[in-house]
Amino acid sequence: MYDRRTGLNDHRKGFLGLLFYPFYAIAARVLIRAKVRFLDVHIWALEDVGQLAMDFDTYLKQQILSHRKVVPVLLCLGRKPANEALLAHWSKHIRVIRGRWINELLRPLMTFPELVDSIPAYSIVHRGAAGNHGVISQWADRAPLLHLSADENARGEAQLRALGIPEDAWFVCVHSREAGFKPVHDWAHCFRNSNITDYAEAMREIVARGGWCVRMGDATMQPLPRMPGVVDYPHSPSKSDWMDVFLCARCRFFLGNTSGIYIVAGVFGRPSALANKAPLSATYSIFPGDISIPKLLLDPQGRTIPFAEAFADVASEYHLATEFAERGLRHIDNTPQEIAELATEMLDRLDGRIAEETDDADLQARFRAYVQPHHYCWPAPGRIGRGFLRRHRDLLG
Repeated sequence: MYDRRTGLNDHRKGFLGLLFYPFYAIAARVLIRAKVRFLDVHIWALEDVGQLAMDFDTYLKQQILSHRKVVPVLLCLGRKPANEALLAHWSKHIRVIRGRWINELLRPLMTFPELVDSIPAYSIVHRGAAGNHGVISQWADRAPLLHLSADENARGEAQLRALGIPEDAWFVCVHSREAGFKPVHDWAHCFRNSNITDYAEAMREIVARGGWCVRMGDATMQPLPRMPGVVDYPHSPSKSDWMDVFLCARCRFFLGNTSGIYIVAGVFGRPSALANKAPLSATYSIFPGDISIPKLLLDPQGRTIPFAEAFADVASEYHLATEFAERGLRHIDNTPQEIAELATEMLDRLDGRIAEETDDADLQARFRAYVQPHHYCWPAPGRIGRGFLRRHRDLLG
């Protein structure tokens, strides 16, 4: 029987599992002692780039934090990952087995529970806190698990020159979620989309500070107008899975929104500034050093709902656009000015020249107090953009 959730065949009634059960039982005892563990992963852990980054990162960090030493093995027959280059990086920590015959030979061993580590889709939660936030918070400022090699850096540098980015220049990855990448899902998640043109002011600020901007995404993205210092990478000949990973791993920071590609930057230790976060319970970002700002929520009368009221409402945990529509609730995208302020704050923090106002800490504490253990982002370690909180202090109560 094929399990859509995991992509695995149930071999408890399979031919090999039944015919050679005594041999598999002996092999299982040996492998258990050798601390081998086969990974039972949700299908989205491979098919979605954000999950491919997040789930393996969280699992591996959890093992390290708990001082549990295992040899993880992933049977990957017939399962195409969202990004082959990213999976290749995980193969430095996980034995990824692609060959057909060895997959078929080993798969019956997954019927022995002691040999299996089930990895949940940590960040896919319809109600309640996501499982990854606690692990990442505990990891804190330890070094990331993934790194680019010298050869990868050299290869990537050559592609940066091809894109027109000068040697020794720093750059920021910029991404805004659109409907084209997963159109079949857009009926459910369109409230998470935003317009890339609203990021133009932030990109001009980054360029004015001496950086370059590399717009991320795929070929379905709305083309950017020509802008000095800005590369529309998805529409360039350099676009590839490998280059996606390199750019995320080498950017100074990632300027994005709710799309999971920013997590690739995070697992390589690069910070993110995230605008247009929705729903409200997902406002805080995953990694320490990240900054985010949410979309505002309007009631049916067009009133902007104060944060205390919005967090207390079950709408803060809605995950379908239809749920908001049924109640007449609407999201308001962040303004170009708010996104530019977010990017400027990240640059100032990275440059070590952040200047806090006297009540900034109070504004942060008041917003954080609205997040409860049942909210998705509890206890995510990020912070809220200070410019956003200053602008909307009237919504803090």
